[in-house]
Amino acid sequence: MNNNSFFLVRRDLYTRYGHACDARIIDSILDKVITRHTATAKVTDFLPIFIARDAAEQIEDHAWTHGDVGTPRKKILFVNRSNAPVAVLAAGLARRLSNNGVVATTAATHPENREDNLIEWVISERGLAGAAVSAHDRTLDAPDLVVYLGMDEDADLPGRRYVHWDVSHTDGMDLTATRQFADELEGAVARLLQDLDIRPLAQDAEPLAA
Repeated sequence: MNNNSFFLVRRDLYTRYGHACDARIIDSILDKVITRHTATAKVTDFLPIFIARDAAEQIEDHAWTHGDVGTPRKKILFVNRSNAPVAVLAAGLARRLSNNGVVATTAATHPENREDNLIEWVISERGLAGAAVSAHDRTLDAPDLVVYLGMDEDADLPGRRYVHWDVSHTDGMDLTATRQFADELEGAVARLLQDLDIRPLAQDAEPLAA
């Protein structure tokens, strides 16, 4: 294996620990771990998993010993296959309310389910546009929590645990109702963050730039 085989490991470590460690430190630790493991490994099938685990432990140790918080950012995947913008709104709210303390992503959906003009208006209105990116359906990238935005969503995506939220369908809503829907979703996201021991950002606080 060459170092290109560990691209996903490197990217995941950046995502998890970039708030606590400089990329050069992450690279240095990971490169040393890769060199050590590849020099002695007889079976390489699960090598990226072992390397990711070992490097994460060393990065956490480095962060804590240098006065930074070494806890990795939790990954939350929001899923709404019938209305992708609702998932984007939820992910954007999670990032905003946590002050980028979580990695919030959205699941892929069919092209015909990617438009909701009023939800997209509210996303833009609240400065949340572009806050979420598509997640990768790989074990290494599995989120800590999958939030299905709808009781009829199939719980079929990889994740350490999952929850279903009973959210309203936005069909027929006017702008006022859509804003109220967003407020209710914001409250649900804030409660979720509290359950994850992440203190939500006060609404009048200045959010960290994405």
